Amino acid sequence: MNRSLLKRPGLCSLFLVFALSSGAVYAQKFNAGIFTGMNASQVDRDGYGGYNKLGLAAGAFVNREFRANLYWQLEIKYSGRGAYHPPDENGEDYYKTKFHYIELPLSIHYIHQEKFQGEIGISPDVLISYVRYDDVRNKVPLDKKLGGNRRFGLNAFAGVCYWFHPTFGAGLRFTYSVVPYSLRGESIRYLDSGYFHNVLCLTAAYKIFHP
Repeated sequence: MNRSLLKRPGLCSLFLVFALSSGAVYAQKFNAGIFTGMNASQVDRDGYGGYNKLGLAAGAFVNREFRANLYWQLEIKYSGRGAYHPPDENGEDYYKTKFHYIELPLSIHYIHQEKFQGEIGISPDVLISYVRYDDVRNKVPLDKKLGGNRRFGLNAFAGVCYWFHPTFGAGLRFTYSVVPYSLRGESIRYLDSGYFHNVLCLTAAYKIFHP
């Protein structure tokens, strides 16, 4: 996980306080665990298509039932995103960007028969670092902090998960930027106003604490 997370004790403290208070108040309906997996991402409006950029996804979660089969969940998550276009036959047109984010996803889950899970939510994020490479695969010096990209962003997501065991499951999540992470031009059309992260994430989850 990106070491920058360790420099943000406020996020970790908030997550820990939430976990402890939730468990103490309503332990019989409380779950907590960890997850790890892989992002396959692209950037919409950058001229390159395909979920070619792979990146790590990892974090921890807590959730609590508020109605039969319905849970709300809070996560703290590292997410590597970006875009990648391999060079053509002539070794040209190479393109690659890397974004490193810390996210705080908040979601509602519906669980059927304690195995099938559907989820929908929003995910505020903080951009920790950004790297872009040129045609010869060297890092491009940034003329602006974080390459002019927004430090704070917001995403929406939906996904499914299957719990093979009460403590172990695997899930697939689709995440898309609600607001562009970087503006381009002065288009009045929302989808043409900037660049958007488009991410598919496959993870495995393990419940450390559960009823």
